[in-house]
Amino acid sequence: MTAPYRHFMIAAGFLAMALGVHDEAASQGMTFATTPLTLITQSGRHEFVVDVATNDSQAAFGLHYRSDIAPDGGLLILQSLRAPVPISITTAGISLSLDLLFIASDGTVMEVHPSIPTDSATPIVSNSPVGAALELAGGTITRYGILPGDKVIGGGLGSS
Repeated sequence: MTAPYRHFMIAAGFLAMALGVHDEAASQGMTFATTPLTLITQSGRHEFVVDVATNDSQAAFGLHYRSDIAPDGGLLILQSLRAPVPISITTAGISLSLDLLFIASDGTVMEVHPSIPTDSATPIVSNSPVGAALELAGGTITRYGILPGDKVIGGGLGSS
């Protein structure tokens, strides 16, 4: 990479931050579709708009290069809706405070992991085959009282 190009890329990154662009992933050549999700808990219906990782590259890239995550945002990792598999998540290289849900293909929350460790290579693996994982801003599980058995609708999960 030439020095002028490197300086341009650094300047573009600072410009994106100055303009309030929270999705630095795009500046790294990775883009994500977004989808609305509804979490249904005992405390009510909670609306989110999340990025969607539909392939291994997007799942591995995850929330890297992001400086924040909106309170109603997150990353839905759709690994295997048709043939559920155990899903493994690490936070290596991620400094954001995150909560993690493992979700069955029908939208049922199977596991909740509040305040997962940041910047850790130690994987968090679902206890059973699941269709998706949902990374949310830290504190979301507590704020909405999300429990196993709650429902997620949208993004190919649950029913409308």
